[in-house]
Amino acid sequence: MRAMLRVIFTSRFFPVIILIFGLFISFLISLTEPKPNKGIEIPKPTAVFYDNPQKKDVTLKVTTNGEVRSVTEINVIPQVSGRIIQVADEFIDGGNIKKGQPLIWIDDRDYRLATISAESRVAQAKKLLEREIAESELAKKDWEELGEGKASPLTLRIPQLEEARALLNAAEADLEKAKLNLERTVINLPFDGLIKKKNAGIGQYVNAGSILGSAFSTEKVLIPLPLTDTELSYLGLPLGYESKGYFDGPKVVFKSYISRKNIEWSGRITRTSGSIDSQTRLVYAYAEVLNPYDEDPPLAIGTYVDAEIEGNFISNGFILPIAAIKNDNEIYVIDQNSKLKIKKIEIVGTEEDKVIVKGDISELDMVVISTINTGYEGMELTPMILESKEAS
Repeated sequence: MRAMLRVIFTSRFFPVIILIFGLFISFLISLTEPKPNKGIEIPKPTAVFYDNPQKKDVTLKVTTNGEVRSVTEINVIPQVSGRIIQVADEFIDGGNIKKGQPLIWIDDRDYRLATISAESRVAQAKKLLEREIAESELAKKDWEELGEGKASPLTLRIPQLEEARALLNAAEADLEKAKLNLERTVINLPFDGLIKKKNAGIGQYVNAGSILGSAFSTEKVLIPLPLTDTELSYLGLPLGYESKGYFDGPKVVFKSYISRKNIEWSGRITRTSGSIDSQTRLVYAYAEVLNPYDEDPPLAIGTYVDAEIEGNFISNGFILPIAAIKNDNEIYVIDQNSKLKIKKIEIVGTEEDKVIVKGDISELDMVVISTINTGYEGMELTPMILESKEAS
């Protein structure tokens, strides 16, 4: 036995034998060692931030923008021909013209002569008519004394009488036309306005229909305002809306930064377009501002303005952060057992970075404002209040 052990220890296979022996012992230990029981892993509740709805009466406001345009813009065109003999001092680019104020005078001598000639023809026609009336009455009297039966119209001079009346009517029409042409030698604007461009001056011969300049009305301006269909509903206006009077439409406050100052003007929505733009999918509401050039500074044509439109009044609405709104107008509410409950709500408006909703909710509800990828009814949650909320 001793000799056998000596042979093993001195053998070159001794390390291999030791390794095999160690593996065998490890195998025996693993068989006899008690194995741990596998437990069921319990999911931890999801930590979420929440906010409480704020109950409030709100007047909705819609913000948009647009460019100021003229409601009325015309070309200054004479209706008679002639040489310009005088122009108003205000007939210059940017000149301010009042309604009915003389703007351009055309030489009227030919038109005065035409009026005198027309007056003469009227006098002649009246004299002719008076004579025909007298002769017609005389012919009728003679027939009654000497004639028999019924007199013919020619015998009573009725055709001559009608011709005389027609000549008088034509002469009077010519006189009215001559007077009208005489009036048209003085050109004015049918509104208070500004001269946009001047094309003619003193001494120039102009034909009827030629363009002497252009002007636009300053009595009011128009601002087209693009809106989405949702924003239009916030205003409570239908497509094709038209106000009965200027002050019946929704109020609009216009703002612009001019000369390093924030300037405001007030106006009203007077109508909306009757269709939706096929490319932008927007609807246009048209606002008007009365007497914009009486302001200081004026709301000038071409000014780009921001607009805030007064919309519907919402009674007992609830204000929530936008982050509280989930798919399909839903909100996630944490119940008393810290479990998720899904509620349907109706979005009735927006206010800055908040939404105004209505539905089966209260100011005590803990509304989830965190993002939950797979929220489901009964999901366990850990409510966490925002730091800003704690500070308040």
